[in-house]
Amino acid sequence: MNSKLTRTILIALALGFFVMWVLEFRRTTMFESYWLLLLAIMCLLMFQFSRLKASLLAKKEIEMNANKKKEKPVKTLKK
Repeated sequence: MNSKLTRTILIALALGFFVMWVLEFRRTTMFESYWLLLLAIMCLLMFQFSRLKASLLAKKEIEMNANKKKEKPVKTLKK
């Protein structure tokens, strides 16, 4: 899947689980609804991991392109 789509889905899931946790927490206790909070936190952590991984890959690609440009052969003068 596209990384932007994956990140959008993860952030939407995190918000959805958080809203469900708030509603469930108001109805029951923390002990009975903590699993929804854990799912929201897990989605947020996966979102952050995906975002950092994509930025590292983009940074490596930029560095590789910069190195390729620097490695042009130098012409020597003929005597």
